[in-house]
Amino acid sequence: MRWVVVKLVNLFIVLLVVSFVVAALASSKMAEIEINMKKEELNQQARSWLQQQVHTPQYEQCIQNKTAQGMSSAEATKSCNSEFKRWFIDTNLKEYIQTKGLDKPWYIISWHYTIQLLSFQDLRSSQLTTRIWDQGSHSVLKIIGERIPFTIILFTTSSILTLLFAMPLALYAARKPGSLVDNTIMGWSVFSVSMPWWWLGMVFIYVFSVKTHLLAGPDYTADWTNPRDVLYRMALPVITVTLLSIGDTAFRLRNILLDTFNEDFVTVARAKGVPERDVLRKHVLRAAAPPIVTIVLFAIVLSIVAGAIITELIFNWFGLGRLYWDAITGNDIPVLVELTYITTLLYLVVRFVLDILYTYLDPRIRRA
Repeated sequence: MRWVVVKLVNLFIVLLVVSFVVAALASSKMAEIEINMKKEELNQQARSWLQQQVHTPQYEQCIQNKTAQGMSSAEATKSCNSEFKRWFIDTNLKEYIQTKGLDKPWYIISWHYTIQLLSFQDLRSSQLTTRIWDQGSHSVLKIIGERIPFTIILFTTSSILTLLFAMPLALYAARKPGSLVDNTIMGWSVFSVSMPWWWLGMVFIYVFSVKTHLLAGPDYTADWTNPRDVLYRMALPVITVTLLSIGDTAFRLRNILLDTFNEDFVTVARAKGVPERDVLRKHVLRAAAPPIVTIVLFAIVLSIVAGAIITELIFNWFGLGRLYWDAITGNDIPVLVELTYITTLLYLVVRFVLDILYTYLDPRIRRA
């Protein structure tokens, strides 16, 4: 178990370093955003107190002094309101900055935001344009949380469908190299890598939505509480992403399996008369399991936070890719920082899980 502890420590160190670097790059802007948002909150509180006639003794003294100077009651009230708001904001804002340590050097402020990220303390977004439903919330975690289901519906579903089609195709192509299926996969892979998703997406929108009206286009307003409506809305982007992913995924899996089929231990097993099914199950798939599991886990797990900016913009899809775009165009630094942290954390967790799985899939790793 010692190696597990070592890997966990390494994971935490990497996460700590990445979080601190990201926080350091954005600390000044995030501090500025936080101060401005607090200032606006204090301004609203001061207005509310004045509307409710919650006056302090200093305020009452100000009214008396202004009246004694010859001002009318309305002029005195307006002047004292302005002074009260300025005093209230300056006093409470200074206290807030000192309490939060936002007047400290950059490395202390960066460490403050690093702790917030590591402990999942909620950052505050500076924009409201990134919301879908809760238009008044500034919680970054809520913003990301409402976008994750959209990304799962599109990219996680596409990843699962891609693997379901790619695995049998890759296995067949590896067992029969040079066949029609093998050549088709290689051509499909080249097409997938060279073909921009957004271009094919626009072609599919024109063919299946604009011309034939078979599938919902980006302008279709879906009822997200109706499963049938959701399936109809997601069909076109899922088909597009899946079609462009199958070729490259199948080609990579085919290469892994083909290399394993050509290993000496497979040749020896066949020479001993081991049935082909047992050769495939006990020798080929077992030896090829680590890289295949790596592809599968990264494809499925990271698709939760992957998104694709241009693809989601083309299909008017409100996933994390679209959120990245909204945050970039709106200069919403806290959202970008939180997205980077969550993506890094999920990647490191997947790497750790893979390290554990490798020890069970490959005895050579366990002995090492």
